[in-house]
Amino acid sequence: MKSKIPLFQLIFIILFISVLALIAFCIFTVVGIGFLSFLGFEYDSVKSVLFFFLVYFCVNTPVDFVCTFFLDIAKYVSRLPHPLYKLLESLLDISITFITINVIDYFMSSICIPYTTGILFSILSYMLSQCSDFLRKERNKI
Repeated sequence: MKSKIPLFQLIFIILFISVLALIAFCIFTVVGIGFLSFLGFEYDSVKSVLFFFLVYFCVNTPVDFVCTFFLDIAKYVSRLPHPLYKLLESLLDISITFITINVIDYFMSSICIPYTTGILFSILSYMLSQCSDFLRKERNKI
């Protein structure tokens, strides 16, 4: 017997996921603007900053997911030790963030991100994601 999801529940699930994505985008944008402004990020208008983070969020999320997926496959297939896995994960995440930021900066004339700012933002972004993962794991232990 197949179970069918009613249209109302499907719409509710889509709206719920959309609202969560919007909240995540808003939080990420506010934190990102703070980090980047502190590090020397220059922009013409708030609209250009929002567009920058929208593009960054839309590009970096799927790329990060795919890279993590392949890294996890490599971990389980070749039995990578956890310290080596974390080292590769950090290098990959920081590199992807840096490349994404610089590609967006290249195509957007309304923003300017110095290389040192891109490097520092990439490192801070990785550290923030690791702290978030750690806190999530600790909360699940309780």
